[in-house]
Amino acid sequence: MGFRKVKGKKYNSIYEYFKDSDKDKKTTSYYIQYRDLNNNPKKVKSEARTKEDALKILNDKKAEISKDKEEIQKDASLLHQKVMNSNLTLEDVAKLYFPTKTAKTVDMMSSGFYSHINPTLGMMKISKIKTDDIKQLSEELKKKPAKRGAQSKAKKDASPLNPRTVKKQIANLRALFNWAIQEGYVDKNPVIIKDIIKTDDNEAGRVLSDDELEKLWSLDEFILKPRLLLFLKACYHTGARPSAVMVLQVKHINFDTGTVHIKAMKQGKPYDARVSKELLDMLQKWIEEHELVHNNFIFFPMQLYKRATTDTERKAIKNSHTRYQGYAEHFRAIFDKHFNQNIGAYDWAYRVSVYTMRRTAATNVYKKLGIVHAKKFLNHTEIDTTMKYLNIEDDMEIIDYGL
Repeated sequence: MGFRKVKGKKYNSIYEYFKDSDKDKKTTSYYIQYRDLNNNPKKVKSEARTKEDALKILNDKKAEISKDKEEIQKDASLLHQKVMNSNLTLEDVAKLYFPTKTAKTVDMMSSGFYSHINPTLGMMKISKIKTDDIKQLSEELKKKPAKRGAQSKAKKDASPLNPRTVKKQIANLRALFNWAIQEGYVDKNPVIIKDIIKTDDNEAGRVLSDDELEKLWSLDEFILKPRLLLFLKACYHTGARPSAVMVLQVKHINFDTGTVHIKAMKQGKPYDARVSKELLDMLQKWIEEHELVHNNFIFFPMQLYKRATTDTERKAIKNSHTRYQGYAEHFRAIFDKHFNQNIGAYDWAYRVSVYTMRRTAATNVYKKLGIVHAKKFLNHTEIDTTMKYLNIEDDMEIIDYGL
């Protein structure tokens, strides 16, 4: 390919593009060159068919950038005035905060702020926001209908935001306030998570009965999506957290010893979980069916794999694990339909979730082998922690102490 400048002073930043293979070097398109808002040089293809069209597009682009710069300077001046007068709103600080973030999730964090937090607290002076305001926001978010894309239900029928979503928004707001404190925009952080989102640490949560487990394993939904059943079975038989199961690789499974290596989560250490023949057979079948090898992930991105067009892409996809969020949404729909009817989204003690597999399995280990084995099964360091996981109330009612 080749570029040549258009002759004439007024066309100084316009280039003609031609193909090197063309003997006549005929112009096929026009490129314009300018500096963006950050003063970085840009050279982009235009839609122009003549150099006059290209000149008009270039001048319009320069005018647009000039106008944006004036707006930015105006906003900066207004913001400086607000800082001096201690009139900064939460939205003002957010506009300063998000551009400083470099994490890949910054767009998601920004979107969450403007969707869930800004409508309620955005116009409040950041120095006037209190913990009670955050509590009220949390309660409103708990009732807010969740949006799940084009296939979402009508607003009146939509389920409320996932509790994890609410907690994440509050946690992100806390991080924003911490940054604001460092920058001197506010003196203290009103976002105190434990006071705003209360959970009962002593509540064991829902545990499935044998009949409920049998009902779960035989659901029709798993016939269409066998990977979901495999994931649940892996959570149940290993007793591992969902996040640990999601990153299982072929190399973590030892069919000779009947164990699965579980990566460290939270403050724990990695360990080998002894599992049933049922799970090992399911894993073996899955590995063979999908031609997985040593470093491949068991739960690789299935949809991306199906859309891949080359063997190189397919191999690369198998070397990455899928996002848990997609699985979680499938499971939430299944559990809500079959187990969580008329149970509020925040009634964690009564709702079935993926985490219920870990609690149910641990309770069954306890009933068969005792608390020490249940502690080892969960990879806990303290028995007190294990006790919070177990549902033993029914057992306590029928024990005859012989006193």
